[in-house]
Amino acid sequence: MAVRVRRSFILSTPWGAEDCLLDSVLEMQAFLVTLIRKFDISHANHQPQIWRGRSGILMAPIVLGEEHKGTQLPLKISAIRGA
Repeated sequence: MAVRVRRSFILSTPWGAEDCLLDSVLEMQAFLVTLIRKFDISHANHQPQIWRGRSGILMAPIVLGEEHKGTQLPLKISAIRGA
């Protein structure tokens, strides 16, 4: 006798949707930490004046003198060799 499992319950947790959401947030954070460790992130060669402007209810970085380009934060990203 074959047992049929409904697909909607395969990835859920017995503690409800809130716990499932927490699990997915923690998994995304672990993925980002693993990814970020493989790169060197620093300021761009030129260091423009950065202003913390408002973008809705959030703060967003804006380069002074280039407000017409919108939100931006110039960074230099390079891969770490051997990582």
